[in-house]
Amino acid sequence: MIIELEKNDKFLADVEEAVRKAGCTPEVIHGAMFNVVAVEGHTANLSEDHLKAFPGVVKVWRVSSRYKTINRIAKGPDNSVLEKPRRVIKIKGTDGHTRRISDDNYIFIAGPCAVESKEQVTKIADRLKRLGDKYGITDRIILRGGAFKPRTRPTDFRGLGMKGVEILDKIRDKTGMPYVTEVMSVDMVKELSEHADMLQLGTRNYQNFNLLEEVGKQKKPVLYKRGIAAPLEEWLDAAEYIANQGNKNIILCERGVKSTTHGDYNRSHIDLDVIPTIKERTILPVFIDPSHSSGIDKLVPFQFRAATAYGANGTITEVMHDTQDRKLLKCDAAQALTLSDYEKLIQFQLTYEKAFSEAA
Repeated sequence: MIIELEKNDKFLADVEEAVRKAGCTPEVIHGAMFNVVAVEGHTANLSEDHLKAFPGVVKVWRVSSRYKTINRIAKGPDNSVLEKPRRVIKIKGTDGHTRRISDDNYIFIAGPCAVESKEQVTKIADRLKRLGDKYGITDRIILRGGAFKPRTRPTDFRGLGMKGVEILDKIRDKTGMPYVTEVMSVDMVKELSEHADMLQLGTRNYQNFNLLEEVGKQKKPVLYKRGIAAPLEEWLDAAEYIANQGNKNIILCERGVKSTTHGDYNRSHIDLDVIPTIKERTILPVFIDPSHSSGIDKLVPFQFRAATAYGANGTITEVMHDTQDRKLLKCDAAQALTLSDYEKLIQFQLTYEKAFSEAA
């Protein structure tokens, strides 16, 4: 539901109070001529006629669009349209820097697929920190690392569990970098939220609605990956489960979809067209995972660079330190980039940004 009203603090406060009393959440958008209250939640308890009687209210209309909370363009009767601002998500590091995820600030998420040892993650994190200092992008780097790993085969390495989380905590204390790690079940959400700076929902859980809602209650930023064969509209509908609990700090992440044409040269097909589409249809940022979509380290740079050209807000990339023996990695070894190769992608991204800025 959308409520348009005159720019008056008292009028606005009265409407906000009425919305909250109905069990809904008011999101205020301050326009040039009017204030707008976008009502989120179950609006059946709100009467349009009752709201129209409030002082200063100019118009009240119900949104007919899908995924009403995260959509960018809210549409209603009589050609009523409201364009909502794109979401800016902030993640504070213990190093004093805030990672700001927005349309004008590209974010680099990198780290091992799985936390296998403290030494392994420490080497990677230290190098990432040095790269941040070297290129002046400390406030744009976030560490990734899986402590709990969903695997196709139950006999494969499935992570160190909470021991892995403890390792990530200690490395954050040392480097100041925030980290993201995957949550796999409802009973894990609260505990992991007390540790991780961002929660990841993997492709296998993209329609685990109980888990989506529980994550939405925690208010932590969520990196939400697309299902392996998910149509876009179903993915966005599912994201609404998170947003409806009050958490709109959602980063949608395209990680490749299965098709009948992919073969031994890639793991799945990256849907790059989804990037501008998501930015047009929703308020949410969109990232690309070039590691899982390609499955092969040599393909990762191509998909990384393509995502930049398509306007992604960031990438999440699996990396390994240069001296690591790839054969000894316990999880997705074939797709991990060496940190030297990852540095080249950082250089590419910064060169692109400079050229784009100079041409603007």
